[in-house]
Amino acid sequence: MAKSKLVEQAWQTHVSHAIENLSREDFYSSFASCCEYLSGYDSTLVVWLSREHKPLHLFDNIPTLYLSQTQPPWINGAYLLDPYYQLFLSNAPSAVYRLEDVMPDNFFETDYAKSYYHDTGLIDECGLLINLGDDHAVLVSLGLRSQGKLSEICTRDITSALPTLASLCRKQQSAANGEINFSAPLDKAFRNFGRDHLSKREREVIQLLLKGHSNKSIAQLLNISVDTVKVFNKRFHLKLGISSQAELFSLFLESISMIPFDADIDPLTHYLEITRPSS
Repeated sequence: MAKSKLVEQAWQTHVSHAIENLSREDFYSSFASCCEYLSGYDSTLVVWLSREHKPLHLFDNIPTLYLSQTQPPWINGAYLLDPYYQLFLSNAPSAVYRLEDVMPDNFFETDYAKSYYHDTGLIDECGLLINLGDDHAVLVSLGLRSQGKLSEICTRDITSALPTLASLCRKQQSAANGEINFSAPLDKAFRNFGRDHLSKREREVIQLLLKGHSNKSIAQLLNISVDTVKVFNKRFHLKLGISSQAELFSLFLESISMIPFDADIDPLTHYLEITRPSS
């Protein structure tokens, strides 16, 4: 009982600090301390999600060793393949989501995981999705790098506290809303990738592959056979001049990184025109 009382007092102290810092620059530092205290995770990344623009970085305390491999690549395009961003696009309710519960069946075998996620140093992750309206949300990514995976029990306290945490986030973002300048949208670039070179079905297969779905999962989602998925794989490999999913992943990230602001064009075509101009 005494221990529970001490825990409650500590939690109240964390919340009090966050409330005191509302509308201030260091609000999310206090907010992150609340989340980490409740959950046992040891790092936090907070971003503002929009359906019209790429995510806006609000805060992180990611260790310096992993910062350059984590935050910039994610903000600049890797987020399009992130299971948490897909939750946001699917109108998922505000909640605490563990990565293992929301990731596609083939997530850790994808080149997104091998070429990006593994470099972040994350051992375990959970996300707080806090919806601000129909088109915006705050995503709080809690990461663990220092020890083994946390159990489901470790997310119970933060799940119970979510209404309070969500209320704080909404108040903070309401105060900051007029000062935000968003960057170029990339969702359009994701949808347009390969538009000039591939069939609609080939692009659908690529998009699902990049998001971490296996051939079996893609077949179920598109209502086609696994063998047909493999045929589409062979076709787009041939058309794009690539021989592996790793090359596809690299080509995708390089292409969308060069897309002009809000351009309704195929980023692959634009990339090829820049890197492989015709003689």
